[in-house]
Amino acid sequence: MQHRVRIDEPARTKHTIRTEKPQSIAPYPLVTTFHGGHVMGMYRFLKISLVAAALVSTPIVADAADAVPAPVYRPAPPIIPLIYNWNGFYVGGHVGAGWSDGGDAGFLGGGQAGYNYQIGQWVLGAEWQMSATSIKDTVSTSFIFPGFAVGAASIEARLDWVSTFAARFGWAFDHWLVYGKVGGAWAHTSVDIVNTINSSVLVGGISTSFDRTVSGWMLGVGAEYALWDNWTAKVEYNMMDFGSDFFTDSTFHVVKAGVNYHFSFPRY
Repeated sequence: MQHRVRIDEPARTKHTIRTEKPQSIAPYPLVTTFHGGHVMGMYRFLKISLVAAALVSTPIVADAADAVPAPVYRPAPPIIPLIYNWNGFYVGGHVGAGWSDGGDAGFLGGGQAGYNYQIGQWVLGAEWQMSATSIKDTVSTSFIFPGFAVGAASIEARLDWVSTFAARFGWAFDHWLVYGKVGGAWAHTSVDIVNTINSSVLVGGISTSFDRTVSGWMLGVGAEYALWDNWTAKVEYNMMDFGSDFFTDSTFHVVKAGVNYHFSFPRY
C-alpha cells in the first residue's frame, strides 16, 4: 500500500487595496488606505483641520472686506465769544454821592438816556444825564460897629442839579462794557444871604436870594454789565470842572450806580 503524503500549500493572505475619494475637498489628492487604518486616520484628521481652518478664516476675511476707514478728525473751529449786543437807544436811572474839593458833600439821584453804536467789540455813543442833589455849603460871619451895632451875616449856597452831555466810547466783552466819557457839564446853584443888625436904635435884617447856572467840562469812566434780556447795571465816576463860574469850589466829583433798559433786539 502506498501512502501518499499531501502537502498543502500555505493559505495565501489576500491583501485588498482600495481607494476612497474625499467627499467634500476635491483639490486634495486621493489617499490610498492600507490594512490597519493608519492612513485613513491621518486623512480624517487632515480633513477636520482644513474644515476648521476654513470656518475660522471666513469671518476674518468678511471683516476685512467690510472694514470702514477710520474717520479723520480735524481740529474744532475756534469758539467765538458771546458778546452782548449794545446797539440802540436806552434809558435808565441812578443814585450816588457827590462832593467838592472843599469838602461839601451830599446825595444825588436822577436819570440818563443815550444811544450806542457797536462795531465788533467797540461801542461808540452819546449820553445825557441829569441829577438832583442835596449838596450845600453854609458860611456865617459876624461884625461889630463900635458904639453903634452888632451884626451877623449868613450865606447858604446850594447845588440844585448837575447835568452832563458826553461822548461815550468803550470795549465790550462777554456781558461787560468798560467805557470812558468826555463832554460838557452844567450846574444850577441857589444862594440865600441873610444879614441881621442889632443896635440901640435899629433891630432888623436884610435877606437876598439869587440863582445861577454855570457850565464847564467833564471826564468820566465806568463799567456796565448785562443782567438779563434788555436790563443792564452800571457804576460810574465823573469829574466836573466849572472854573471860576462856580460859587464855591471849581471841581465837583460824582460816584453813582444805576440801571438801564435797552430797546433794540436781539440782545445777543
